[in-house]
Amino acid sequence: MHGWDVVIFLHVLGIAFFVGGQLMLVTVVTPALRGQDRALMREAAKRFGIGSAVALGVIIATGIALASHFHLWSDGKLQAKIGLLVAVFVLTALHTNTPYTRAISLATLALSIVIVFLGVELAH
Repeated sequence: MHGWDVVIFLHVLGIAFFVGGQLMLVTVVTPALRGQDRALMREAAKRFGIGSAVALGVIIATGIALASHFHLWSDGKLQAKIGLLVAVFVLTALHTNTPYTRAISLATLALSIVIVFLGVELAH
């Protein structure tokens, strides 16, 4: 395995954790815990939030390295991906302040999926 393979692997792993975790929360955890003690949901969200912060740090660091290595900074798909990532950060901050807003969770997930799609397009 070469150095850039490790960087790509870490980038994909961070994305898998972040987007996969969102899918799990939206489709399984939230519906299963709805109507139960809100402390359970807060604890799950807190743990996912910590893991997500680490994953996003890895995604950003590896993304910067990959964009530089492959000279992608002027690519419109990368610029769109970065813009959507900023929107995800804004929505995540909003969701932290209004944790029971399902629309924000779904919007964050939808944007995250579009970001993954753009990443796949960039990899071609």
